[in-house]
Amino acid sequence: MIIRHRWRTAAAQLALWLVATGAVVYFSQQAYVGAHGLVASREFEAEIATLSAQLASLKETRESYEHRIDLLSSDQLDPDLLDEEARVDLGWLHPNDRVVETR
Repeated sequence: MIIRHRWRTAAAQLALWLVATGAVVYFSQQAYVGAHGLVASREFEAEIATLSAQLASLKETRESYEHRIDLLSSDQLDPDLLDEEARVDLGWLHPNDRVVETR
């Protein structure tokens, strides 16, 4: 009986160490490649950088459009811009206009 008791004690300690080692390995692996791990955070940072650049580009485009809209307001109407937009929309050309085709 004493031999069996020692065998059970050794097996229990071995099982405890195996479970603890497995838990440490699992949580370490999840901390590195899991959904919230180091690899995922690097991917999130790269995506944030890409989206920030896209946001800056869109802000510039919006500022350009807002500036053109301001030029078309009734108190600051720019006749040249109005003429240019009308010709583009209608497809008309003035006899003195020069057409340059780019392909």
